[in-house]
Amino acid sequence: MKVILLYPGVIVAADMTEKKFKEVPNYHIPLGILYLGQVLKNAGHDITLFDHFISKLSVNEVVEWIKKKDPDVLGFSVLSATFATANAIARKIKEWNPNLLIVYGGYLPTFCSREILKYCDYVDLIVRGEGEETFVDLLDSLEKRKSLSGILGISYRKNGSIMENPDRPLIQDLDKIPFPDRKLLQRSYQFHGKITTIISTRGCPYRCRFCSCWKFSRGKWRLRSIENVIEEMSYLQSEGYRELLFTDDCFNANPKRILKFARLIKKEKLDFDWHINGRINRSEAQLLRTMVKTGCKTIIYGIESANQRILDYYHKRTTPSMAITAVKNAKKSGIEYIGAGFIIGAPIETQEEVLNTIKFGLKLQRYGLTALQFQLLFLSPGTALYEQYQSMGYIDQEKDWGRELIAVEVVPSSLTRQYLEVLAKNAYKKFITNKRYLIYEYLKSIRSSYRLQGLYRLLQPK
Repeated sequence: MKVILLYPGVIVAADMTEKKFKEVPNYHIPLGILYLGQVLKNAGHDITLFDHFISKLSVNEVVEWIKKKDPDVLGFSVLSATFATANAIARKIKEWNPNLLIVYGGYLPTFCSREILKYCDYVDLIVRGEGEETFVDLLDSLEKRKSLSGILGISYRKNGSIMENPDRPLIQDLDKIPFPDRKLLQRSYQFHGKITTIISTRGCPYRCRFCSCWKFSRGKWRLRSIENVIEEMSYLQSEGYRELLFTDDCFNANPKRILKFARLIKKEKLDFDWHINGRINRSEAQLLRTMVKTGCKTIIYGIESANQRILDYYHKRTTPSMAITAVKNAKKSGIEYIGAGFIIGAPIETQEEVLNTIKFGLKLQRYGLTALQFQLLFLSPGTALYEQYQSMGYIDQEKDWGRELIAVEVVPSSLTRQYLEVLAKNAYKKFITNKRYLIYEYLKSIRSSYRLQGLYRLLQPK
């Protein structure tokens, strides 16, 4: 069958040439549709992947592009933030061809399958959870005109009723999933060099209450073998890739595994610059030094708050002192970029606690932090906080499931969205304009070939 898998993104108006791969200064390569596309291609289907996020095409332009391709199936990878974009495209395409099968998958469709099918008549089917095995079964059944009732992990309509088949078991052996061919995206993503995403685990061993990863992965943390990860890295090196962005929710959760990873990088003579998201309580200096020696350039920490009461509320299982130690260790170890994410605006959070977190983020700058972000707390389907406030009556599933819910606008609070956004904006401005920081970053950059290479690429005419 002829299938388009689309990753929705920002809607802007511009033209795009399809005649050659396009270099883009973006490294958020949609790995989910890459895996799915590879599996479907191996099953004999005609697959086209489209990253709308970096295409700069308007909805109407995307619709016209899809019309020219004229697929049998159009699949969307959907998040809460891209739901409106996906809907705008899907609605117009369905008007053009009512017989085109439109499928939604991803986090939001997994947790809100019934609501999407109830309110979005242009969506025909939902793939819940991991899509690789489910989508293959789906296309096989469509081609053979078999009943959908036996396909695990899908939701659909039948005779006016919404049908939700039982969940499909998680893929236990991740090593069996084929490496995705990045050429399927028909783009050459660039950062400091040719970059792609890669993942070594699925799920997370932690249960932060603001995150839906734990529920999506059903409380399981599954690991590819390090040998399998190294094999894919060897393949990517042969394809000319120089940088890897690991999209694991918690790459450094198992230090012994990372040490084995580093040993095999050296053994196989792999030469990559790589970047991770990490836990502050798994950032021992020796581990970080080993990572740096094998190419680690960036670590982004989810610090979230400077207040132990709020960290406990989130079930972070960390302390503010751990954050200071982690940043110090990362700086001493030679990590080029040390980032931190903070969340402000929890329903129970006081103004004093918010200001304490802001000050703490700025304080970490003196210990080596190079980037930070203050984000307002959202209550998203699939998270423990969403379920808590839904049970308390603050969230109406029928009305609120498809909206991006900011906590202080949902739960009565003395804090307002406007106040928090101004605080976050001013704090970020103060962080990046600090004179000591600017001088430190300048001196660090002129001594770093990696940073100079990135600056050179940035200044090249496009």
